[in-house]
Amino acid sequence: MKREEELDRKFLTSGQEKVKLEIALMRYFELAKDKNKDFLSEMEQTYQNYLLKRFRPAMETLLEQKENKKMKQLFLQKEMSQGLLEELLLMASKAHNTEAFLWLLEQKQALYGFEKGDMEL
Repeated sequence: MKREEELDRKFLTSGQEKVKLEIALMRYFELAKDKNKDFLSEMEQTYQNYLLKRFRPAMETLLEQKENKKMKQLFLQKEMSQGLLEELLLMASKAHNTEAFLWLLEQKQALYGFEKGDMEL
């Protein structure tokens, strides 16, 4: 059995959220690399749905690992509330991920702007 098939099977059968999240993050971005397609494969869709349901822990993992390119890709897949964006900024700060923090600030500016006195860290 190929590595990819084994990981997909493990994802589908595992009851351990940490294992599922780790596999979903790895496989989703592997499958997403193929830009020459017009649709998501069944497993890619399965992983995307899982990651969107487990968005906070997925983003926290990517921020901690400083996987900023992947973090941006996943960010753009979800409709973002101001509260969730604030949580992500806090996660990036705690992870000491300055690049992600600045990018998330840019997203906040673009989506919601800043109110006077809204620049606290």
